[in-house]
This record gives sequence, structure tokens and C-alpha cells, in this order.
Amino acid sequence: VLQGVQSNYDTDVFTPIIKEIEVITGAKYTIKASNKEEDRVNIAIRVIADHVRAVAFAIADGQLPSNTGAGYVIRRILRRAIRYGFTFLGTKEPFIYKLVEVLANQMGEFFPEIKSQQQLVTNVIREEEASFLRTLEQGLQLLDKVVAETSGKEVSGAKAFELYDTFGFPIDLTALILREKGYD
Repeated sequence: VLQGVQSNYDTDVFTPIIKEIEVITGAKYTIKASNKEEDRVNIAIRVIADHVRAVAFAIADGQLPSNTGAGYVIRRILRRAIRYGFTFLGTKEPFIYKLVEVLANQMGEFFPEIKSQQQLVTNVIREEEASFLRTLEQGLQLLDKVVAETSGKEVSGAKAFELYDTFGFPIDLTALILREKGYD
């Protein structure tokens, strides 16, 4: 309200990160999308901007991504952002880690840990991105194959588990992508 905008994402809290995402990816953020493609791009940019903030602050506070507990929550949040960049912005290389500098410059005065831990945060996000992008590309291809071989609108739990167990493709991401495609 104070800034005269309709969304949190259009405030000065998010616009520097959104502008950097545009620069890095070549995607264009539009305040009012006029078609489904613009809407998908807007959503992807918002997800990435929001999620990098959450992940960066958590890492600066000492919570590293892992396979259990709070660390797994951090990993899932970051993986969701990576997937949105990959699927809707066409990013095939790590880039989210580059947003940490913008965030540190913007928020360092109010949250000094983001500035003092900037290199750690950047390195952790870069490594997570690189690792997950390798899994993501292969997993999406396999998931597309599973969907093509599925009769009806339900993929078996056994197939979802096989993607996870054999190829490391997360169950929650499988469920999210299937919902987007209209499957259970």
C-alpha cells in the first residue's frame, strides 16, 4: 500500500532480485500477464525470488540443506526454485546462487549474517543447484515417459518410488509435476 503496488513482488523488497533474474535468464517479468506463457514466467520468477530469500537466510543462520529435518525443508525449497527456473525459464545451468549477492547488498544492513556468510551461502546454493540440475533433467525425461505409458490420469506409487529409488527424483517433485499435468 505504501509503495502503491498490487503485490508484494512489486515492492522494493523483491524488485532487485526480480530484475537480476531477468538479466541472468533473459525472461521478462510483467506486472500484469496477458497470456498463460507470461503468467508461467511470472510465477517462476516469483517462486525463485521468494525461495532464494528463504534459503539464503536459513543457510546464513546455520541451517544447511540435508536429507533430514529442517535441512530437508531447505533442500526442497531450493529444489522447487531450481525446477521452476529449469522448466519455465529454460535455465540449464546454475544461476540462483548469483542472486545471493543482490540479496546480501539489499538486506545486509538489516541482516548482517547474510553479508558475513555470503560466500558460504553462495557456495552451498551453487553446489545444490549443480547437483540437482543433473538429477532434474534425467528425472523429467523419465517422468514424461512414465506419463506417456500411463493409461488414465493416475501414476502408480510404484512408478513414483522407482523414479526416487533408482534415479533420485524426489517424490514430492513427482507429485507436484503430475498435478500440473492433471495426473494423480
